[in-house]
Amino acid sequence: MIRIGQAGIPLSCKGRTNKDGIIYTHAVLDLNAIEIQFVRGLYVMPEEEAKIIKDYSEENDIEIHVHAPYYINLAGGTEETEMSFGKIMRAAQMADDIGAKTIVIHPGFYGENSEKKTLKLIIKHSKKLTGMLKKEKIKSKIGIETMGKQKVFGTLDEVIEVCKNVKGVLPVIDLAHIHARENGSLKKREDFERIFEKLKPLRLKHYLMHVTGVLYENGNEFYHLPIKRGDMPIAPLIEIILDNNYNVTLISESPLLEHDAIYIRLQVEKAIMKRTEKEEAYYKDLSEVV
Repeated sequence: MIRIGQAGIPLSCKGRTNKDGIIYTHAVLDLNAIEIQFVRGLYVMPEEEAKIIKDYSEENDIEIHVHAPYYINLAGGTEETEMSFGKIMRAAQMADDIGAKTIVIHPGFYGENSEKKTLKLIIKHSKKLTGMLKKEKIKSKIGIETMGKQKVFGTLDEVIEVCKNVKGVLPVIDLAHIHARENGSLKKREDFERIFEKLKPLRLKHYLMHVTGVLYENGNEFYHLPIKRGDMPIAPLIEIILDNNYNVTLISESPLLEHDAIYIRLQVEKAIMKRTEKEEAYYKDLSEVV
């Protein structure tokens, strides 16, 4: 299955609540995933709104993920780490209330620590975090995102290592971040195949992936671009997904949000039409290509 959506409330949605956003995503855009953003701070989601979001997503088969606040550091000092735990747990409670599958987090910074020590700290604190979720009976899983700057913990290998060592923690594959950090590494089919090959030891049944264009230099992301303006093609990725019948959720993090989510959908449907030699295709129906 391929799910497609955007990170946040669609730009073209007149209502600016998360409730408005999820309804618009399904009813207007005909997309089936959304990553709700708590990135710039947390608010208290009214119980009524949370129930509407959860019920609507279940009735209409919309997959929900949430993104915790950006500034989190699971490799900092005691005070900074405790503050990060607090932010994640508040996001996690809201995630659980709305039935989200994943709480996406930025893991932390190297700071003055070595890469090896940072890895140990993040594994240690991720274990504590999953214990806190279990204690609160929160079903949503922690997802550690691959990061696009050299000073930040989060190479693909590092994220995989955390997931190997901490049960219940999943990788969130931000393709643009990998592309930027590796100074433009994702161009051909074999480049994307390398990512799935590295993920094999985790035996994932589902892949959550962020997709956007990105401006970068010397292995560092500057900012996101519309997909067409970036130099990372998505056609090879789509071909691999279809060839292997991967269960994938593709979230547009482009500045164009839902417009590029629709672009991803059109590219998927174009690939399906090429395979079936038909003039129409629907991204939710892969019966003729898998």
